[in-house]
Amino acid sequence: MKRIITLVAIFTTGCLQLNGQVFDPFSLFGKGKLFKLNGGINASMLYNYSSDNSFGGIPFTYVIGGNVNLYVKGIDIPLDFTYSNAQVAVRFQPIPFNRLAIHPRYKSFTFHAGTIAMTFTPYTLNGFQFNGAGIDYAPGKFKLSVLGGKFLRGSGDYIQNPDAPPTYSRIGTGIATSYQFNKMFVGVNVFYAKDDTASAQNIPVEQGVSPKQNLVASLVTNGDWKGFKYNVELANSLMTIDQRSPLAYKGNAPFSGLLNRNGTTGNKQAQNIKLTRNIKTVTLGMSYEKVDFNYETLGSLYVTNGFENTALTFQMPLFKRKVAISAQLGIQHMLANKEDTAVSQETSTQLTNVSITYTPSQKLSFNGSYSNNKGVTDFRNLNNIANQNNLIPVYLDSLRLVQLNTNMSVNASYQLRSTPTENRALSASYSYQKGDQRQGDFFLDLQGTAFQNATVSLFTAYPKTGVKWNMNLNYSSVQQGPDSNNTKAIGVNFSFGKKIFKKRVMLMLGSGYNTTKTVADALRANVVNFKATASYTLRKKHVFNLNAIVQNNARSGITTPMRSTSTGIFSLNYNYSF
Repeated sequence: MKRIITLVAIFTTGCLQLNGQVFDPFSLFGKGKLFKLNGGINASMLYNYSSDNSFGGIPFTYVIGGNVNLYVKGIDIPLDFTYSNAQVAVRFQPIPFNRLAIHPRYKSFTFHAGTIAMTFTPYTLNGFQFNGAGIDYAPGKFKLSVLGGKFLRGSGDYIQNPDAPPTYSRIGTGIATSYQFNKMFVGVNVFYAKDDTASAQNIPVEQGVSPKQNLVASLVTNGDWKGFKYNVELANSLMTIDQRSPLAYKGNAPFSGLLNRNGTTGNKQAQNIKLTRNIKTVTLGMSYEKVDFNYETLGSLYVTNGFENTALTFQMPLFKRKVAISAQLGIQHMLANKEDTAVSQETSTQLTNVSITYTPSQKLSFNGSYSNNKGVTDFRNLNNIANQNNLIPVYLDSLRLVQLNTNMSVNASYQLRSTPTENRALSASYSYQKGDQRQGDFFLDLQGTAFQNATVSLFTAYPKTGVKWNMNLNYSSVQQGPDSNNTKAIGVNFSFGKKIFKKRVMLMLGSGYNTTKTVADALRANVVNFKATASYTLRKKHVFNLNAIVQNNARSGITTPMRSTSTGIFSLNYNYSF
């Protein structure tokens, strides 16, 4: 930890000394306004009601937020905050919901302090909210970002507070630097985090929570080379799952000496490579992404891992660009967990996607897409195979599961009328999805699911009078195995808008009715909603927005008692500028 902080401090100090800018107080005087103030305030309120008092949590919730930006010639000082009473319902929050942050700017410098979030890349630091500070320095082609703070709060003694989610206090630091050359971009990102082992006690083993330590770094580059455009990121994550483990470290990963190494220390990699080439009007592409099984970083809430994707892409216009065709053919391979010696499981998926757009005229356009994905999973229980005798066939301990997924969609739109006094358009869409599962040579019919959805919408606007309205009809059905599991839904929605008070206020009203029926249990659900929005601008400096939504959901069935729930949402937003 001390080594990383020292390296970050030396590197940052050197860069600031070479490229720093001296603050000149006399530059505050001159042409233009000396002070500017802008920002906004928003408030939202949510109310829930249930006829059988089955609603859990707080029936009334509110969220208040805002941002203020003070500009003193040459310097920007933004401040934002969020507060909600929802945190009252939770005795302990490892990641704070209520926040207060400030982001002052001066020339090439941007400072961040308070409850903030910063992002390097998806494989290193990716928007994790923390309490601390950071700085961005971007004088031109060079950019530097440094940050540090508390990413998690320690939950203390689990016995005294068993309802609190157990967590260890976590401190993290990071640095990202990059440079944009003429035809190439190169960047390096490093993030380090460590949990305090003394910040939580008596956590049961079954909770699966342990003090971790992580060092993750990535190299990012993109550019153009002899007509080929490329994007590459290579990441490596060193993670110690449990700092308290007495097991000895048997690896030899580079820089592992910066961590508390033991038997739970692992080294995982992630690669993401994209390559495209334009040949006249045709665009060819190739992509490859691989993320090791159990790849994780303490700078991201979650990273999808354990897969390898390879794909080829193709795009080409036809018939004077009235037709555009794009296609993708790829394979996704789910990586096996090599750390589990009891079970062997691997999955491969074939991905086929084709999309066609046809625009015969400015008024009429069509779009269609089709995809057919096939997934194969091989599962074997290695323990049973190792212990079985020769009389038991091997295939009894094996499972080959095939998943077939077909997706198809068609969209069409037609401009019925387009004049200075009236605009009218009609659109329609249809989508179909079918999924089946097959074990060996047999289809598991009970698992097959087909989903259909169709929508027709009519939109009309009168620009001179400020009136517009929209109406749409929607139908959907779900078929799963026997008819008793089938569900059908029909809905109609309507909205009307008009500018009032000499066109200073835009008022919109909407309503909808949707009914759903399931054959099994004769379950029926009816949903009615009302919505109103209003927007008003005063002297081009003050903007008021008002939103209100009320929804009622009533359902009943043979074995389901009559139940009604209602939800009301009210929000007010005010933006200003001085």
